[in-house]
Amino acid sequence: MLLTLNGRIALKLIFISALLLFPAIAQGYIGPGAGFGILTSFVVFLNAIAVSLLSFLFWPVMVFIRSIKKRRRPLKAECDKVVILGLDGLSPHLVEKYWENGDLPNLKKLSEEGSYTRMRTTTPGISPVAWSSFQTGVNPGKHGIFDFLAADRKRYLAVLSSVKTKTFSKRNFLGIRKKKMSSTLLRMSKPFWALLGKYGVRSTILRVPITYPPEPLDGRLLSGMCVPDLRGSQGSYTVMAPEGAATSFTGGIGCALTEQEKGLWLGVIPGPEGCEPVDVLLKKSGDGIWEIRSGDEMIKIEHKRLSGWLTLCYRAGRTKIKGIARFRVTDGPVVYCTALHVDPSSPVVPLSHPVHYSRYLAGAVGQFATLGLAEDTWALSNGHLDEKSFLDMAWAYYGERKRMFTNALTNGKDGLTVCVFDTSDRIQHMFWGDGFDPGSVIHKMYIEMDRLVGETVARMKKNQRLIVLSDHGFTSFHTCVDFNRWLVDNDYMVLEDGVKSIDASYHGVDWSRTKAYAMGLSGINLNMKGREGKGIVTKKERSSLMLEIKEKLLQLKDGNDHVIRSVKFAGDIYSGGYVSRSPDLIPGTNAGYRADWGCVTGCVGAKTIYPNDRHWNGDHCHDSDLVKGILFTSWKHGSDNPSIMDVAPSVLKMLGVDPPGYMDGRTL
Repeated sequence: MLLTLNGRIALKLIFISALLLFPAIAQGYIGPGAGFGILTSFVVFLNAIAVSLLSFLFWPVMVFIRSIKKRRRPLKAECDKVVILGLDGLSPHLVEKYWENGDLPNLKKLSEEGSYTRMRTTTPGISPVAWSSFQTGVNPGKHGIFDFLAADRKRYLAVLSSVKTKTFSKRNFLGIRKKKMSSTLLRMSKPFWALLGKYGVRSTILRVPITYPPEPLDGRLLSGMCVPDLRGSQGSYTVMAPEGAATSFTGGIGCALTEQEKGLWLGVIPGPEGCEPVDVLLKKSGDGIWEIRSGDEMIKIEHKRLSGWLTLCYRAGRTKIKGIARFRVTDGPVVYCTALHVDPSSPVVPLSHPVHYSRYLAGAVGQFATLGLAEDTWALSNGHLDEKSFLDMAWAYYGERKRMFTNALTNGKDGLTVCVFDTSDRIQHMFWGDGFDPGSVIHKMYIEMDRLVGETVARMKKNQRLIVLSDHGFTSFHTCVDFNRWLVDNDYMVLEDGVKSIDASYHGVDWSRTKAYAMGLSGINLNMKGREGKGIVTKKERSSLMLEIKEKLLQLKDGNDHVIRSVKFAGDIYSGGYVSRSPDLIPGTNAGYRADWGCVTGCVGAKTIYPNDRHWNGDHCHDSDLVKGILFTSWKHGSDNPSIMDVAPSVLKMLGVDPPGYMDGRTL
């Protein structure tokens, strides 16, 4: 009787604690079209204190409850802990090439003592799609993510596929009505660590893509891809220059830098909408040394070198909104400032679960990048960063991630630990065209990833298992394919009279005569009657039209080279309740070819095929068979054709939990 009573009291305490662990509703607004709401620092601070106190007070009770849950696991656990090391985009072709040369001894050893195989990725092999299938164990038709972008079919607009923004109006205590915004994760189905939590198995999840905003779990989670910056974008940097005008360009904005006196300049960095810009002072303090000051903080940096983090404090009324940024000063002087990352030690959006975990990490490993896509590829493409500074940035963020991962490995004795490193993905995107010979940027990166694997293996304890994987591989991107131009030239898309090309969101398309349109990195939609805002294609016409488009696309050539390797229909490759979110046709390009930059968001250029002249010269948005990922395990398994969906059920089984029947993956 006493045990029953204590159990009831414990459950009530746990329930109260759980309520406080949920991310709070957004309390403010950042950025035009931001797509997320913010928590005030005060609310986050109180929440963190409350959660920390409750965690301390009820820790014995929680341990007791967790031990009971573990005993209820339906299967006998095969190991105490599973560690998953995600190396985004690592290519099996290069892994195999380099270890044959003796360059990857740790991966080679892992393959000999355990298992290695190439791993099937999703269709398409795009990070948000693949990582969503990794964490849920289901095909895209069940989790609803098919690309970075999704089609708002009623308005013919490209929107983020993984996060939905809700705008609403609310009165404050003075009765003044203000606009608020909140965000919702659109990835459906449950991540497998949520199922582990039901049986008392704790997880630490670090920077897995498509985990923003963070969902509650038994353990700790730091969100990855799609965490916005303070301006509400997926990463917009600032360039300040003498007599520079306030301008915008792809990926960033330009602002003036005004000389106050000899050797002293004043710049301003715009922040969230509704906040006053932050002043920064630039001072030359020595030969090749600069000081940058904002408020009470100052950092010193070398000329043309990337700085450490500087805190920038914005104000919206009485509310303080803190961000962090890195700087670089070149001749002029011209000052480059990274995107305004949410300060993990004082987060104004829910970066983690519990909410104080990001604060804990900042104290344990130092300030770190929080933006979902942190490496500034646009600044490199636009010439505002040189290659060395970009690599300095990429490896600095890698070092931050490595310290977090080490902290998690050190502090967790059992359960699940997952950490995704995306340095490998960003470097291959930007340096694929430089080659793979010894000493190349990519060769050095693979050697460092191998070193990370070796260090991870060295930290593994008895009765623990390791999985090393990539969500997809890589290949070249030397030629752009404007699918919308192709649709126009083949009379599937019709432009309004007098319109020759379109440079923004389908402005100038005659929807009354248009049968299909391309959107995103890998998708063509039919202009369906009743589904699209101005659809004309009937259900009866749908199948024959899709077959016709497929046959013509497969004939598309660049000289003697076939551009399209495959065209798949959503209904043939996906199953589940969210297939309707998918594009109707998924073209898979051959190596070297990828959807062009403009048609992704609804533009129509002058040519269907033209050279890619950007620094971004490697990619994985091709036919998925060309960009398989890698899968290493510390134990031997019998699967010779595994899928990324197989990881979730395999980990569940190893930790004593029956994989649910809805999962498409199979245990290794």
